[in-house]
Amino acid sequence: MENMKEGLPNGEWIEKEAAKGPELEFVQDEQAIANIAEVNKKNEAEMLDVTSALKIKASALEDENKTESEFATTLAVSAEDELASKAEMDEVEIIQQVLLDESIDSLTVTGNGPGRYYDHNPYRGWGKYYWHNEGGTTTGSANYSLSARKMYPYAHARGDGSGISDDNDVTTWTKLYFAFWPRYNGHVRAYVPYYTRGWYQIRSNDKWYNSKEAVIDLDFHVQLYQNFWGGYVKDDVYRIKDDNINRNGRIDYNRSIYSGSIAIGVNKWVIAEVAARARVETEGSGTLATLNFSSSDYIYVPYVRFDFS
Repeated sequence: MENMKEGLPNGEWIEKEAAKGPELEFVQDEQAIANIAEVNKKNEAEMLDVTSALKIKASALEDENKTESEFATTLAVSAEDELASKAEMDEVEIIQQVLLDESIDSLTVTGNGPGRYYDHNPYRGWGKYYWHNEGGTTTGSANYSLSARKMYPYAHARGDGSGISDDNDVTTWTKLYFAFWPRYNGHVRAYVPYYTRGWYQIRSNDKWYNSKEAVIDLDFHVQLYQNFWGGYVKDDVYRIKDDNINRNGRIDYNRSIYSGSIAIGVNKWVIAEVAARARVETEGSGTLATLNFSSSDYIYVPYVRFDFS
């Protein structure tokens, strides 16, 4: 259940503001795909003419696509069995670092003067995933836990066809909202430690007569709000893009990020939005792209520290 700090923006405001950036990105991505759709269909038809002239039967290409898709499905199941955490990982080291930070600095979200102020309790969260499907598989989830201070983004795509005109992608956003109450005018920026515990898979088997590619892209964002948004600062966590690749592994990082600084007024909440974005793209049968921080995996934000001056 989402906890409330008195006077903070309500759920309707969060829902509207949280969706702005992701919705704009989705619209732009859809338009980019539409802009090249006719060209891609023409290129695909030309390639079919070439393969036909070389006595490569269309049925043989269809059989190859089916075999590739079946193999990709087997690989996806195997990777999850091998890489997904069976239980949430031991957080002793994380907790020890948090306690050390707390022993050094003041513990309050009310800024009575210059200093560092912590908020350990996100008051709201938001999550949504967006997809584009042209015959493959596109799945995702965007869960979070306020009490655990964790986000659980998941994005998975498996491609289909030759890849020349087959786009299958998923973008998952999860967000947590922290807050600070200044009693003086001044400037503030946010320091956000975060811990990723999850895994990835990427596969593509491109050949001269098709156009296969896979992409995984994980990044982390923070921005501040009081009367207006100060603008995102982004941390590029993990990205791979390739047309011939078969790789998987864990993404277990301990990282941190600072927001930009904003000028603030007295006695009005400052909101810190922290966000994780997981995007996967696939083109062509047999391609796979997965970013999974769900179930026993997660992205953990123990607190936001507001540096007030």
